[in-house]
Amino acid sequence: MQEIQNYNDCPHLFSRGGYDLLEKKILDEKMKKRQHEAMMTENTPHLEDPLSPIERHVKWKLARTKRYGQMTSQAAQEISDKIMSWLFNFYYNYLNFGLIVCLCFTYN
Repeated sequence: MQEIQNYNDCPHLFSRGGYDLLEKKILDEKMKKRQHEAMMTENTPHLEDPLSPIERHVKWKLARTKRYGQMTSQAAQEISDKIMSWLFNFYYNYLNFGLIVCLCFTYN
């Protein structure tokens, strides 16, 4: 088993809980934040809406981030940077395409 673990470039920091426990913690934090915001604005119908699911890249990155923000390895940092770069480009292009489509419809 140790030999197999030596080949893992991007180890995660989970114990027995795994991704399920991480997801539960994130959803609990989202719900607490939503409850706090609802108390501050007195907007209770907002509490009944279901929470959005956690994206895979967010869970992957959190699983490999140490307590003080460093990644578990250089390979994990490089992969995380690639993911974030790809997401930035995707949303940037998506927003630009949406803007172009809106402009085309308004000028026709």
